[in-house]
Amino acid sequence: MPPTPLNENEPPTPGSNQEQPRSTSPLPSHPTEPVSIASEPQQPSQSAQPQNITADTVANETVVDLGTLQPELVPAPRIIGRWLLVLVSLYAVGWLFITALPSLTPFIFGLVIAYILLPIVNRLARFMPRWLSILTVYFGAVVIVIVLVAYIAPVVTDQIELLVENFPKFIETMEAFGRTLITQYENSVPAAIKGPLEEGLLNGLATLQQDISTYIQGVGTFLFNQVLQIINTVSFLVGFLIIPIWLFYVLNDASQGRAFVNQLLHRRIRADFWNIWGIIDEVFSNYIRGQLILGVAVGVMVGVSLLGLQLFGFEVGSYILLLAIIAGVTELIPIIGPIIGAIPGVIIGFTVSPSTGIAILLVYVIVQQLENNLLVPRIIGESVGIHAAILTVVLIAMGQVFGFLGIVLAAPISAIARDLFLYIYRRLDGLEPGDARAAVIAHNSPTNGNAKS
Repeated sequence: MPPTPLNENEPPTPGSNQEQPRSTSPLPSHPTEPVSIASEPQQPSQSAQPQNITADTVANETVVDLGTLQPELVPAPRIIGRWLLVLVSLYAVGWLFITALPSLTPFIFGLVIAYILLPIVNRLARFMPRWLSILTVYFGAVVIVIVLVAYIAPVVTDQIELLVENFPKFIETMEAFGRTLITQYENSVPAAIKGPLEEGLLNGLATLQQDISTYIQGVGTFLFNQVLQIINTVSFLVGFLIIPIWLFYVLNDASQGRAFVNQLLHRRIRADFWNIWGIIDEVFSNYIRGQLILGVAVGVMVGVSLLGLQLFGFEVGSYILLLAIIAGVTELIPIIGPIIGAIPGVIIGFTVSPSTGIAILLVYVIVQQLENNLLVPRIIGESVGIHAAILTVVLIAMGQVFGFLGIVLAAPISAIARDLFLYIYRRLDGLEPGDARAAVIAHNSPTNGNAKS
């Protein structure tokens, strides 16, 4: 009987110095030679044979497994160094920006202007070179500024001076109107009701007066301190001189800046980064540009309506342009902005006559209804999509925490928080970045019943 082939995993027999001969094939060398199966015990296949595992084999396999898992469990030193470099760089840049914030204020204004002008430049760049489209926008802005300074600023200045001169007269008229109301109240209201009613009314008026005084004082102090701190720096003046040149490079190299940021990002987070950036950009761009258009539209409607009242015989006075500008500027404040903008016009109207005051009040109410039902859905669309009741609570909370700036930015920040929550929730649910972004867009679409204007 020929020698049985050795298993290659079987350790050598102790005491044998020579390697055992290994059979290369269990089959006969000649193809026609018969094979006797009964004369030799059948050897199991190599895959079915149990391997003799020794301590050396286990040690070798363990070392290989640990070597394979080590890069996943323990970060490499270069990865730790890379993240430390990123964190230190972000800290240094943030510290520099916070420290030099007053000097960087012109550039912040420049970024806001670039953010507003970028869509116009992109549209003009389809028909002409990009540098020429930027110069065209510059020329249009210069023309607008010249028109404002030459024709509108003198009229507004005269109306402000006239309002200041007539302010004591307005106070006297309002006091006389108040005394008339008090007289009618005392003659018509029973004495049993006067006591509790007057006490509650006085307490409410005292609280309202205190809140309004505190709010106005806080806003005035904040604005005065910021303006004084900014203007007192030489860098502020130098910054405004170089803003047009800097703004030209920002508008001209917007695509190169995006490509540069894209190179800095890891490929695993690029899609999420640009999706989050797209959510923030969409909400802010639609809201800011929409609010600017709404402000202009509301100001024009108020001015034309007040001019129409004057043509119909109502003595509105010489404050039509000033009241229109106030209505347009206060439109930037959500929810309560139109109410604040209507107060000066209504007060001036009631100082003329009760019928004039009621007519002016009706003008503001009609303009507000046209804005909510006609302009807002078409200009701003569903980008904000937060119910007025929820937005009112958020506005009060952000005004309490962040002041006047929180009131102005309450609507876009609320919409951004909602969309980011939905996007991150969908990503954690297992959706790909593109699908999660599509889910956010579908949620905010006008066809969705959850999107409310």
